[in-house]
Amino acid sequence: MHHRPLLSFLRRPAFASSAPTRLILWDWVGWVGLLVVVAVLGSGLDSFLVHTFHWSVPAHSAWMEVLRRPSWVAVTMMLPAPALEELGFRAFLSSAPKLVFTGLAFFPAYVFVLIRNNLVRVTIPASPAAALTGYLHASWVVLGAGAVSLLLYRYRRDAVIRLFQRRAGWIFWISCGVFGAGHTVLYTNSFAWWGFALVAPQFLAGIVLAYVRVSFGLRWSIASHYALDVLAALPSWLYFSVSPHGPLYGLLLATSGVILAIMAYGVVALARVVRLRW
Repeated sequence: MHHRPLLSFLRRPAFASSAPTRLILWDWVGWVGLLVVVAVLGSGLDSFLVHTFHWSVPAHSAWMEVLRRPSWVAVTMMLPAPALEELGFRAFLSSAPKLVFTGLAFFPAYVFVLIRNNLVRVTIPASPAAALTGYLHASWVVLGAGAVSLLLYRYRRDAVIRLFQRRAGWIFWISCGVFGAGHTVLYTNSFAWWGFALVAPQFLAGIVLAYVRVSFGLRWSIASHYALDVLAALPSWLYFSVSPHGPLYGLLLATSGVILAIMAYGVVALARVVRLRW
């Protein structure tokens, strides 16, 4: 069974109990390149909106601090994030019961984090232990939601699965929308309505990640998410850390060349998507 092309799928999302086709490594690089292209285009749109409407984006938002300062705190924050976000936002994009109910255990935690981050000022943790404590706070929500999910799995499993099959479109787009909205804190540090207009890169990336998850499996969306985060953080860390004549300057140039090559292939992937071949 072959996966449906991206644009065709987005018109009528549907879930299966397993990935409909295998993904070869070279095609996966194409999807990662498409993610990078989408992120760059979304960032360009953000810059246009900020300059047009004069929104007061803080110069030292939480995300910019993470990108500017390579540290064990940043690594601690970023290392578990892609896997946990894929479990929270995309594990349930399926009709396989175990994946659906696993996702339902994690998704409320991200809704909780979204609400909390818009009620308090977000700052960078002072230590790796503090960063882990932030995850620990959300874990209590996972435990509570997991208990409810377990009860639903035991007593209402078939009804929930039928709901996910009938309402796949709604569930798919809600997942992408909440994933995007959850990243407002990257730009604002606290609640600001225009923050929701600046999450276009994350919303668009979420669409591609969700499609990869449905078509090729959860492990590929997790791998794609890690690749995207590394391609965003590593060159930024090098750029803000190295001097033009330092030992890491060559690594910065090599990394930039690799990213440009991946983006070039992403443009090829985008052309294939438009032609309904992907």
